[in-house]
Amino acid sequence: MRPQALVAALLLVVPLVAGCSSNSAPVPLVTYSSPYAPPPTPTSMGPSPTPLPPPELLLSATDVYQAGAILASVTGDLGSGTVTFLGRKYQLTKGAQSLYAFLSVGTEDPPGPAAIKVDFALKNGSKGTLTADATVLKTQWTVDALDFTEEQTSTLLDPKLVAAENKLLADTYALYTPEKLWSGPWQLPVQGAVTARMGEQRAVNGGQPSGHHGGTDIGVPEGTPVIATNRGKVVMVKQLAVRGNMIIVDHGGGLLSGYAHLSQFSVTEGQEVDAGDVLGLSGNTGLSTGAHLHWEISSYGILVDALRFTDGTNGF
Repeated sequence: MRPQALVAALLLVVPLVAGCSSNSAPVPLVTYSSPYAPPPTPTSMGPSPTPLPPPELLLSATDVYQAGAILASVTGDLGSGTVTFLGRKYQLTKGAQSLYAFLSVGTEDPPGPAAIKVDFALKNGSKGTLTADATVLKTQWTVDALDFTEEQTSTLLDPKLVAAENKLLADTYALYTPEKLWSGPWQLPVQGAVTARMGEQRAVNGGQPSGHHGGTDIGVPEGTPVIATNRGKVVMVKQLAVRGNMIIVDHGGGLLSGYAHLSQFSVTEGQEVDAGDVLGLSGNTGLSTGAHLHWEISSYGILVDALRFTDGTNGF
């Protein structure tokens, strides 16, 4: 490689692909932090090897609401990498054409500028970083009033039961499968009216609004088939106190989806499912005031708005 070409390879500016953003963002910067490894000197005369394209960071969006997500993809001859966003580190997962990660924004993550940093290693041993800027937008949360019976509040809302269930869910949603299992567009698990949005605050039995609803409620008659929103592997089929009969599907790369308050299971743990496969039937089990499906999606243990995976507002 000529000296001029070597200098150019050490600091490269690449374009940023962004969706769902009304303003143009600065282009991400690629910096190699270890010496560039040139190709070996050929032993015989012949054409020079074609240089590999530099790594490129592609973001589905640069403006994202609380409870939203950004699909970050890194192209190039990468062997591995991680993404740091909002103080959390994501392992890049091998996809069909790139390494990727779903970067989650929690309901309590503060609005404002948020840097994205990718640390990567090329297959030839070179290491480097990619950086880009994003903005977290404030979501205006709705408030819903719920009334539960004394029996429901004394049993299903018992702090010990709730804590045990939350730990089980946290452990399950922390699973990381280093393989892309999902494929293609995301589907709604049932067709029906949305009766509660992800993140809304709840006022229980006349109390003050608090917390954030962990998923999307879709009102459907009991016994309605509930389908997998995308391809994956069933990792939990269990009866819980609050969420009732629940199924969780692992979609790979730290992304999982949950389906709760079911009346019947149609799959078993360890079973592989395709998008559209029936997981079970909707119901009214657990802490519920009527037949519906509670549907949630978690990325690296952070619950995000599942509807945004189907309506394009995340840019994917």
